This record gives sequence, structure tokens and C-alpha cells, in this order.
Amino acid sequence: MEENRRYMKEDEIDLRELFNTIIKRKKFIILFTGIVTTLAIIWAFLKTPVYEAKAFVEVGSIDNSAIENPANLVKRLQIVYLDNVQKKQITSVTKVAKVQKAVNLIEINTQSTSNEKAVNKLNEIIDEIKTAHKAKMDNYIGFINEKINNLKAQRVSLEDEYNKFEDGLTIKYNLATKINELSLKISSNNIKQTQIVGKIIINDYPIKPKKKLIVVVAFITGFILSIFLVFFLEFIGKSNEDEQYATLKS
Repeated sequence: MEENRRYMKEDEIDLRELFNTIIKRKKFIILFTGIVTTLAIIWAFLKTPVYEAKAFVEVGSIDNSAIENPANLVKRLQIVYLDNVQKKQITSVTKVAKVQKAVNLIEINTQSTSNEKAVNKLNEIIDEIKTAHKAKMDNYIGFINEKINNLKAQRVSLEDEYNKFEDGLTIKYNLATKINELSLKISSNNIKQTQIVGKIIINDYPIKPKKKLIVVVAFITGFILSIFLVFFLEFIGKSNEDEQYATLKS
């Protein structure tokens, strides 16, 4: 019991000494923490801000089939804008991905030193996608229109011959049906252009650097480091005193 009391007393003395050490070196702690925090503030405000723009693009479709497979489109854009680009670019594409559980929807993110530059880069990519998809769509529409025109020409050429065939009316009906079916394939109900879903998303404030977080982390780090240095300096000081005492005693 007496031994436990002695250990408790020694612990109290140690805690009191630690607290006294902190009080004695409080000016150093405040100064060191203030310097680290100030340097962090200066760095945060001098660092170039980075803004982000985001858009969700719905890949167009023809007769319920995507003009370009979204997975292939994502891979193509990643090769062009993510894999084969220089690292230190003012404006860059940071993300191209297919939106999970969404049909024909992809997400594209860009970053730059201003919202305007980030949005311009995003529009440039989207315009490139639209142009490529429109070319495919125009080719498809042209192909279908050519088939329709051939069927119409065939119908005109056989106009005077229908009555000569037993199944003349059937032939006429079949030609008209095929023309109608092809016309439906290129109607506005079956064709959907590639487009942005909603609007391009931007923020009023930069996403980097996160100034508040940087300052808070710097303050905490500086404070903890200053405490460590205080105890280290105190330990060095006591070691020197012990050595001097030992030298004088000898």
C-alpha cells in the first residue's frame, strides 16, 4: 500500500514537472506554432487556385442503340485526354468515367485556374463528341434515305405494272410498308442526339488549395511539434546539467 502511494506521488510530480516545463517554454511554443501557421497561410494564399467543372453527357442513340458504346467512348477519351498528355498543364481533364447504373451516361471533369477555362475545355471535349456522333448519325440517316428513295423509285416504276400481277396489291402494300418502317427508323422518336444532361456544374470557390484545412492542420502540427521540441530541449538541458554535476563531483 505504501509502495503504491509512493508511485502515485512520483507520477504527480512527473505531471507537475511536465506542466511546469510547458509553462516555462510557453513563449517558444506560441512563437513556433505561430511561425508554422503563418508559413502555411502564406503558402495557401500564394498557391495557384484550381477550379473544377463537371458535366454529365448522355450518348445519343438510334433506334434504341447507342451511337457509340459508352465504355468504348470512355476508353477513347481517357487515351486522348488522360493517358497521353503532359503532366503540368494549366487546364486538364481529371476524370472520364461511365456513370454506374445509368444508361448511356458518362461523367467528364476538368480543372483549371478559373471556372471559365475549365468550362471551355469541357465544352471543347463535348463538342468533339457531338461532332463525331453527328457524323455517324448523318451517315446512318443518309443510308436509310437512300434505301427509301430506291423503294420509292421502285414503286413508281411498277405503278403501271401492279394490275398485271395477281399479287400486285400485295407488292404495292409491301413496298409502302417497308418505306414506312424505314421512315420510322430516322424519325425524331427513334433518333436522339448526344447532349449534356442538365447544366455544367461549377463551384464559386476553388477546390484546391483547401485553405482552412491547411491552416488548421498546420496549427495542430506546429503545436504538437513545439511541445515535442520543448521536452527534447528540456531533456538535453537536464542531461548537460547531470554531466556537469558528475564532473564537479568527480
